[in-house]
Amino acid sequence: MRYIIFFICCFASSLLAETTLTEALKTTDSELKAALKTLEKTRAVIASEKPSFSEKFHQTEAELLKQRRLVRIAQQSQEDRSEQLKQLRAEVQILQQDAAYTAGLLKEHALKLTTLATPGSGSLKISPEILAASPADPAEALLSRLPIIEASFERMNELIGGSQAKGSAADEKGVIHQGQFLSFGPFSYFINQDQSLGGDVRPANQGVTAHFRSNFPGEVSALLEGKESVLPLDPTKGNAFAMQEIDGGFSDLLRKGGLWIWPIIFLALLSLIFGVIKLLGFSRLREPNEAWITTILATLRSGDREKAISLTLEYHHPAAQVMHRLVSLSDHATDLVEETLYEQLMSVQAKATSMLAVIGITAATSPLLGLLGTVSGMISTFNLITIFGSGDPKPLAGGISEALVTTLFGLIVAIPALILHAFLSRRANGIVQTTERLGLSFINGLRTK
Repeated sequence: MRYIIFFICCFASSLLAETTLTEALKTTDSELKAALKTLEKTRAVIASEKPSFSEKFHQTEAELLKQRRLVRIAQQSQEDRSEQLKQLRAEVQILQQDAAYTAGLLKEHALKLTTLATPGSGSLKISPEILAASPADPAEALLSRLPIIEASFERMNELIGGSQAKGSAADEKGVIHQGQFLSFGPFSYFINQDQSLGGDVRPANQGVTAHFRSNFPGEVSALLEGKESVLPLDPTKGNAFAMQEIDGGFSDLLRKGGLWIWPIIFLALLSLIFGVIKLLGFSRLREPNEAWITTILATLRSGDREKAISLTLEYHHPAAQVMHRLVSLSDHATDLVEETLYEQLMSVQAKATSMLAVIGITAATSPLLGLLGTVSGMISTFNLITIFGSGDPKPLAGGISEALVTTLFGLIVAIPALILHAFLSRRANGIVQTTERLGLSFINGLRTK
């Protein structure tokens, strides 16, 4: 009974579940259809709105690219502007340097015209404040010194037309005369009051008494009176005469050389005397030949010893004396004759090379003596620098040039002495070799006798 009741309950439950599932499927189907309709409507709305959104997207993208390009251009423009600014700053710096350099040249030009102006040449009409001022700004300094150019042109016009001024000048003897200065361009002339002395003026610094050479007073006097005159011009502005005074010739060099130049001159004279003696002695020598030895050997073989001895005296050469000695000993053993030859060669070599040592010593020691004099002169020059300083280079240059005189003489003596020693040594060696060669030929002839 219980099983029947259980079976009936299960069957009723399955029927109830089937009914519920069917209703759920119907509900789901209706919801699915409604969702599909909503999806279609949404797709339709998206399809209708998609073109406008796509157009806006492309417009936004294009605008973004444009803005990026503008940013890149702006960055490049900033770099270009920075580079251009650097170039402009560099050009400004160069222009400032040029302005400072030009301002310095103008100031130097004005100072030279003011300092080196000779009497009668006119002064530079410019305020001293312009030269004294030193503005920090280069452009301002250049602008403040531009009046120097105008004043220089005015002074040049005055010099071209000629100018006169009273003053004093010293003649060649150092006597100061009062008179008149005449200036034409860079050239100045002076004539004293009685017009007996006159000539061209040597340039001198301002404040230093001018010097003149009284070489043509008549021409300067005629020009002062307004007459036509021809005046010689010195384009070197006195430098040629100064060089002539400095170049005092050989005696002046000897004076400048000091103490150490005299040993050099002594060695030079001694070498010259010995060299002349050796050259005269070598020039009188007559070079013998092999035929002479052959004749002497033939005479000995014939038994005429006296004639062979007389044949050895035919040549004026050291070999003749050696052969005379060898022929006198020709009746002795050949070894004795050979030893006598080498003994005689030592005498020939000593006589041929005599006096050459002095010439060689001169060639070696003259530069050293010159260097010693140079060092001594330089020490004196540095002592002057210690006392007087190095503000003016002219005394120093004079001292250095005097110190180098000994080196000059040392080289002048050493070079010819070296050449002479080489020539005489070669000639002496030739004499010794000729004597040895002829002596060995004679000995070999005796052995084959």
